[in-house]
Amino acid sequence: MEGPPDALERSDAYRVLKRYFGYTSFLPHQEGIIRAVLEGRDVLAVVATGGGKSLCYQLPALLADGITIVVSPLIALMKDQVDALRECGIAAAHLNSTLSYDERVRVEGELCRGALTILYVSPERVVQPGFRRLLQGLTISLVAIDEAHCISQWGHEFRPEYRQLALLKRTFPATPVIALTATATPVVRQDIREQLHLDRPEVFVGSFLRRNLHYRVIPKSNAYAQIVGYLSGHRGDSGIIYCTSKKTVEDLAQKLNRDGFLALPYHAGLDGRMRSRTQEKFIHDAVRIIVATVAFGMGIDKPDIRFVIHYDLPQTLEQYYQETGRAGRDGETSDCILLYSRGDRAKVQYFIDNKGSEAEKRAARRKLEQLIEFCESGSCRVRMMLRYFGEELNPPSCGTCDNCLEPRRTFDGTEIAQTVIACVAQLGAPFGAGYIADVLRGAKSGKVKARGHTAVPAYGSGKGRTREQWTAYIGELVRKGYLSVEGDRYPVIVPNERSREVAEGRAEVVLSERRGAAAVRRASAGKGYDPALFAFLKDLRTDLSREERVAPFMIFSDATLREMAAVMPRTRDDLLAIRGVGAHKLRKYGDAFLQAIRDACETLPETAAPPQAGTALSPASIAETLALYRRGYTVREIAAAREMAEETVGAQIEAIILDGEEISLDDLVMHARQEAIRDAIARCGHENLRLLKSHLGDRYSYNEIRFVRAWDAVRGHQPAERA
Repeated sequence: MEGPPDALERSDAYRVLKRYFGYTSFLPHQEGIIRAVLEGRDVLAVVATGGGKSLCYQLPALLADGITIVVSPLIALMKDQVDALRECGIAAAHLNSTLSYDERVRVEGELCRGALTILYVSPERVVQPGFRRLLQGLTISLVAIDEAHCISQWGHEFRPEYRQLALLKRTFPATPVIALTATATPVVRQDIREQLHLDRPEVFVGSFLRRNLHYRVIPKSNAYAQIVGYLSGHRGDSGIIYCTSKKTVEDLAQKLNRDGFLALPYHAGLDGRMRSRTQEKFIHDAVRIIVATVAFGMGIDKPDIRFVIHYDLPQTLEQYYQETGRAGRDGETSDCILLYSRGDRAKVQYFIDNKGSEAEKRAARRKLEQLIEFCESGSCRVRMMLRYFGEELNPPSCGTCDNCLEPRRTFDGTEIAQTVIACVAQLGAPFGAGYIADVLRGAKSGKVKARGHTAVPAYGSGKGRTREQWTAYIGELVRKGYLSVEGDRYPVIVPNERSREVAEGRAEVVLSERRGAAAVRRASAGKGYDPALFAFLKDLRTDLSREERVAPFMIFSDATLREMAAVMPRTRDDLLAIRGVGAHKLRKYGDAFLQAIRDACETLPETAAPPQAGTALSPASIAETLALYRRGYTVREIAAAREMAEETVGAQIEAIILDGEEISLDDLVMHARQEAIRDAIARCGHENLRLLKSHLGDRYSYNEIRFVRAWDAVRGHQPAERA
């Protein structure tokens, strides 16, 4: 590629960055990657989800002559990225099996005429001889291989068709290739380089740390109730719940819908059209919750996923990192929750046993043990995850995972250790941790009776503790070296030299246990903006997305809308200065959003001037409003006493209701008006506040609508169906 090596120095890249993407600065590693590509070098880029991988080939495509070919494994991802690029004014298209013959001919015609800047294709199509002959007649400026970890047999999403992509390097030896992925261990990185035949590539490995993701592992106990408890406090948030089997997916989705949560199932057993429709609804916010197997998710471009819950145990830490990485791509705080039971290990073991070679099975078992340690350890979870990818956390505590927020209680565990070690010795042969726990608890299982272990002295010596507690203690004793593990497929517990020291009273053991479940509360994101104006702008974005038939986030992200709600731009130049507003979107949407901000200043009192940074929705401010409410103050009286706008007080009370505080809705909204608002919600839906206000008219306030909507959301109120 004839790329200007001084493009960045001449600020061409920065000009293009602002004009098309609305940004004025690069994220870590982006500038170096783009520079290397423009210099014509091969590149391997490992950048965490949310780190801006796509920009690393999209921006060079706009600076170079010719077309950029992007190899992507998922049809839905192609469509989403093409739609987003077109929203930015970039000539992009995709070729895949969803296109009709006429559509395919049209795209190929645009390709041959040089009318396209970026073309997305599947790995199967790009290696077809006919398609490669078509490309050979064109100027190819760059080849980008997305989700490059799929090429490695050591990766968690190996796809055999990716192995053929080395043909591209042989066909276009002078064209630079950039391979991109969010997750790759050192072994996988080396495999990518070799399989793609990259020529002395410049390698960029960003940090795997994503501070906005909060990791939690919760002991699995009545898992459905645990999920419902979480969802009840996060209504309106988008999220994914991962399950191992199709049956579990179907059953869980059905139960959630029965209990008032709109959720759709997604698994490989559904036909392609159904899967495509489900994904489309999720992207466009028509449904907020997806219950899915691992078939769902790779390449999902939705930035505002607020939670990822694992109902079952994933197979590896790499898979877990990849799947949880789908949360919080917009940088906002998001939850990653794993419901853990040692019994789920057997499900993973089943998948491992069905792998091909013994080498694959051994590698998979090692990875499973690493995942089990991640779940059972009291150490910082983020530190453990980063270390898996060869990165050290500094300082060695993230401050956001459950183990950091709720450190385990340590205690003298010598007696417990002696009890376990005695049991191991008395059984006469090595057994797994679960079986040892059953003997300690005095379980009356057929296996324990058949082996005569009801007669050993250790039988029933640990009745005061649960099976989960005993397996956790045994796991900790193994990690601390007081017991050892033997066996690969069926690991068993055996004593060692340190076991004898404990048994003979020559060593003291310190164990730990969780103090209690850490509260799953998420801080309000993006302080310093006007919440009423933010809601107003989101409603406008929803209306425009329906008109344009694109996902809402493709118009503007939540982060961009929050900045608008903080800065309150009044001119086109002011709006262009907002991060995420480029020249094309300014022309297309600028007037509508500027008019909405002007309208809001007239209808929402607190938008008359920019709000004081970080005060309106702070916990202290909300607590003060709640205290006045409990003393009998009305919304108007609270606003007067605190010198705040009524809409701001309303936003605080809405937050209080959603937080589950006991609030009397009848004190806030007359009963007859509640029913009228519910009628409007039944007809118009609950998401678009502006539409509801327009339907109800000026006699109803935004606050009244907010209060009824929030109260019903928390309590699962279902309006009666109307003809």
